[in-house]
Amino acid sequence: MILSDPFIQSAMDRIDSPAVVGMGIVGSYSRGQESKYSDVDFDIYVNELPESPYERYTLRYWDNKLISLKYALLEDERAALTNPRRAIWAVPGLRGMQILLDKDGSLSALQQAAREFDWSLLQPAANEYAAGQVMGCAEEVHKILNGLIRDHESTVLYATWGLVKGLLEAVAVQRGVMIISENRYFDLIQDSVGRNSAWTTAFRTAWGLDLSSSQYQARGFAALRLYCLTAAMFDSLIPDKHRDMVNKTLQLIREAGYL
Repeated sequence: MILSDPFIQSAMDRIDSPAVVGMGIVGSYSRGQESKYSDVDFDIYVNELPESPYERYTLRYWDNKLISLKYALLEDERAALTNPRRAIWAVPGLRGMQILLDKDGSLSALQQAAREFDWSLLQPAANEYAAGQVMGCAEEVHKILNGLIRDHESTVLYATWGLVKGLLEAVAVQRGVMIISENRYFDLIQDSVGRNSAWTTAFRTAWGLDLSSSQYQARGFAALRLYCLTAAMFDSLIPDKHRDMVNKTLQLIREAGYL
């Protein structure tokens, strides 16, 4: 699956323009983990984004290979290193990038900044983000409880989807889990918390990964438990402005008999 030099050169010739300041390959091909079905991910850094949103991220078939083309501004990618939600994705990608073109050295400088990245500088912002996610997921808790009491499958499943997604991101960001590949997103978060933990058990049931979660009621119950466990995990991080909302949500789950 290794990319040939002629293929890479042909792709660079198609992509390069006066607006391009650098480009690199990221994803499975940059890590040497590609398979028959892997796409070739090109990150293209420009001094001005294409006018059409479609052209800023698009897919192509070139020489019978699926190609992913993502255009970005260098300054925007550098800003990602200061945002905990974006940094968990940006840092591993930049560190592993295979630089193909670097017209003025700015892409190499950006990669070096990613290699020197210090998560501790973002920990306070990461804590704040996680606490905000727990507070915001209170709405999904209400929807799940409403769906369970009405025996309404769609309500429970949609709200469970939103709650689990939000809490997974809260844990990933708060813990600074570096997402080296989107294919390992769920693995990395479960490993971080602990495969045998109550939190991971609740997540797997809520997400429908265990045999016991074939019924929507079981998934809704597990999602409520996941909320309680995440709130407990981040209890010391929840600020006063979110405390009342979180506590009332936990009380609601308790009164409904799910805690």
